[in-house]
Amino acid sequence: MLEVAIIGAGSAGLVAARHCLANGLRCSIFDAASTLGGAWSSSCSSSTATAPAAKMWDGLHTNLSKHTCRFSDFPWSSSEIYPSSTPTFPSHIDMDRYLQSYAEEHRIGDYFHSNCQVTKITPLDDDDIRDAGTIGWNGYRVEWTDTSSQTQHVKEFSGVVVATGFFARPKYPPGFSPTIHDDGGGGGSSSKRCHVLHSENYKSHTDFANETVAVIGSSFSALEIAVDVSQSAKRVVSILPQIPWVLPRYVPTKDGAILPIDLAFYRRTAPAFANPEMTSLTPELCRARHERLKQQLGSRQQEILGLPKDFDKPPMVTVSDYYLDLVQDGTVEVLHGRAQGIDDKGLRVSTAVSVDDEGGKSGHADMILPNISKVICCTGFLPDLQSCLDQSILDILEYNPEDMFSPVTACWQTLHPNLNNMAFCGMYRGSYMGVVEQQARLAAMVLSGKLALSEAQYQKELDICRQIRNNKPRPQFPRFDYIGFMDSLAMAISSASEDSNNKLPRWNTAAGDFITPAFYQPDEEIARASIAEVSQELEKGKNGSRIPFIVMSALIGSWNFDRNIVHFSSNHQEHVHGVIRFSRPKLDHVLYREDGLYEISEHKSLSVFREYEYACQGDTLE
Repeated sequence: MLEVAIIGAGSAGLVAARHCLANGLRCSIFDAASTLGGAWSSSCSSSTATAPAAKMWDGLHTNLSKHTCRFSDFPWSSSEIYPSSTPTFPSHIDMDRYLQSYAEEHRIGDYFHSNCQVTKITPLDDDDIRDAGTIGWNGYRVEWTDTSSQTQHVKEFSGVVVATGFFARPKYPPGFSPTIHDDGGGGGSSSKRCHVLHSENYKSHTDFANETVAVIGSSFSALEIAVDVSQSAKRVVSILPQIPWVLPRYVPTKDGAILPIDLAFYRRTAPAFANPEMTSLTPELCRARHERLKQQLGSRQQEILGLPKDFDKPPMVTVSDYYLDLVQDGTVEVLHGRAQGIDDKGLRVSTAVSVDDEGGKSGHADMILPNISKVICCTGFLPDLQSCLDQSILDILEYNPEDMFSPVTACWQTLHPNLNNMAFCGMYRGSYMGVVEQQARLAAMVLSGKLALSEAQYQKELDICRQIRNNKPRPQFPRFDYIGFMDSLAMAISSASEDSNNKLPRWNTAAGDFITPAFYQPDEEIARASIAEVSQELEKGKNGSRIPFIVMSALIGSWNFDRNIVHFSSNHQEHVHGVIRFSRPKLDHVLYREDGLYEISEHKSLSVFREYEYACQGDTLE
């Protein structure tokens, strides 16, 4: 029985191990951390040089629903920890427990080597074989350090699956690094200090009590951290280098339902396999996508944040329930521009990004933000394959360590014809759990010899990958056509297999059908259960229970009021006018504050106010 080394024990490593074991391979799983779960682990709360911490913060919830954030054959209800009451958008703790439960189900912990930092992976081929251009025929030598005992180890494996994922090296904007800056005041008691950190080190808003915080970035983490940190910080400035479309987790659909964003958007536009995967966006397609997003959000984004400037370029989409609300009520300040660095005057920002609000508002200027005490850089991650892979492997992959988009050339981001017995899982930006599982299934079948792909298949996919890497301008994600990519992987898996279980998907293959990972596995009972769960979600979306939340968000802001009060007994009239302000003192509450002038008579008036606090309780606003 062949033995495979799996590098990384996050979601990609776990699902790779599950499918390698299912295909008759022995596994050894290595991770520098002490626990399974990778970026989702809630056990590793702080980083060291040899033991990376989890990348998620307290309070984080997924931006896709549990129907998408799952593996195909392991429903959330399979875990004893999580019955059907699992929240639609799981927290990071929910995700960690799901992965732990998945590992227990498949006994993956039996093969796990914790606190093991892999330092070198070298092909075992002779020089003449390497010179022929294809390596890995004889397997690989894996070297690692056991950081708990500080001992060095070496072992030879028949194959390797690299599942280290994309959260490897934090990327900082030019001019920034993880350090504490002094304003030049000599370090005395009057000196102001600014601490720069990356989003991977952000854990809780309570660590930022009474701080003045700048959050750099336009991504999901940037917007959600700005929201989260505002609960404790004295002031929050969100610096947006690019204007994203900001969608809530639940969106209205054409048929009047209010659905999780993935169930609303991830539907087939044509029958399965009718069209090839989309891998590039023309200006016409970009404009169509922008217009759809503009229609989806109505005028709200335009009024609060402005619109992206160039509709001919690919849109950037992020998900946040509260960001626009907090910008609207002034809790989060927005600055459109690029942070340049920190000097003795403060945080320098080049506001060279124009905002098209159809009101002629644009401009180019540099400005200084003084008295910023914390800067959180939500600017993504870079790969780190060079820390363990031999240069001969990196050369074949055409590896670029500074490419945070798609750093390697590989078929389906998984295999390379010149790298025998080696595969990659989750090694691209924006990897979905369903996609990573398909990659794992493909890798395990090829490594076990159960699937042999043709030279033509490999060459076609290499060409596609190179085209994706050379796209200009680049879309937000390299394999942005989620359903198309899932189907591409399914076609590869089934292409040379006689096993009918590999002829997938068999459910929800018609135009208009929604897609979940559950349809890419052979068990009909699991697929039918997923259809039933999503049907329940559709029913919730139509019963009005999600309307109060949308109403609360729509009310945020200031409104003028004018009210006449008539006393029936005397027919005397009094007049009240002023301003009503809806704001969010807490994320799940809305405060109604009314300030006005009460005109009792022509010569007598009083300043008055009243306020109420509202919250969503089930399907009502109380």
